[in-house]
Amino acid sequence: MKKKSPPYAIIGAVILGIAAVALFVHWKSVQDAAAAAALAKAQADAQAAIDAARAQQAPVVVSTPTNMRNVFYATQPVAAGAKISSAFFEMKLTPNEILPDAYTDASDIVGFYAIRDIEKGDPLTPRNIGRSLPYLTQRISPGMRALSLPVFNAQDNNTGGFAVDGDKVDLLFTTSGADGAPDKTQLVMQNLSILYIPGPKIESDQVNGIVPAGPPGEPVSVTFEVTPEQAQALVQLSTTPKASFSMILRARSDKSEIKIKPFIAADYADNYQKVQKMTDKSLARVQELAAQIEVEEKAQAAQGNTTNETPTPTPPSP
Repeated sequence: MKKKSPPYAIIGAVILGIAAVALFVHWKSVQDAAAAAALAKAQADAQAAIDAARAQQAPVVVSTPTNMRNVFYATQPVAAGAKISSAFFEMKLTPNEILPDAYTDASDIVGFYAIRDIEKGDPLTPRNIGRSLPYLTQRISPGMRALSLPVFNAQDNNTGGFAVDGDKVDLLFTTSGADGAPDKTQLVMQNLSILYIPGPKIESDQVNGIVPAGPPGEPVSVTFEVTPEQAQALVQLSTTPKASFSMILRARSDKSEIKIKPFIAADYADNYQKVQKMTDKSLARVQELAAQIEVEEKAQAAQGNTTNETPTPTPPSP
């Protein structure tokens, strides 16, 4: 009896069916994994949005008591001379009746200077914060120098004590003969600025800010602003035996300079009429200068010049 051949077609169909089922199962698992990942991402995004919304809380409004105000206090020690920045202070509520002059606005102190050492926790007030440093070096103009001279003895004080920092003066130099009597006085420096003059400050309706002369005794040491060349000359003159400096006060707005002869005592001995003639001549020069200033002021007014500075014309010849 003849054997039958195997049903290859049926076997192949079964294998293909199994492969198709396997491929479908794999595809389905990939799709499920992608869907799960998308769901997880959506859940994470939703949670992040919820957390962000919780973090954004409404600002808390704290009302300041009516009897309190915010005052600046130092958060660290500040050395004298340091420029103030926002890192140096913080605000604290302070009763209104305490520290009435303490700073409450940062624009009043940022960029200003500590004029004395400030400890941590100190309130910031005009007593320790200033617009500029109170150092003499801050007041010297570029190219100029500060020079202190013994100027006058209080018992023959030529300015009457009415001289303050910033005033303008002329310096007189007096020499004496062998007998000690003054024999010559001459004008050696004009229009010098006083940087510092010692003395107590007197305040009244008549003499506000006046520095009076000290008691009779040693000459007063006055600090002037001078050029290096002027400093050389004045230091050399100060070593002259039997000689002294005096200063005469002048108007701050008057920058004119004059040329006058030295006053020699021997030229006027027993002839005081010459003194009067010299005085009359000098008064005439001053009047001529005043008239010239008046003419220039009128000319400036006519041109619409609104400056308040008094013009300084070339002074007439003596």
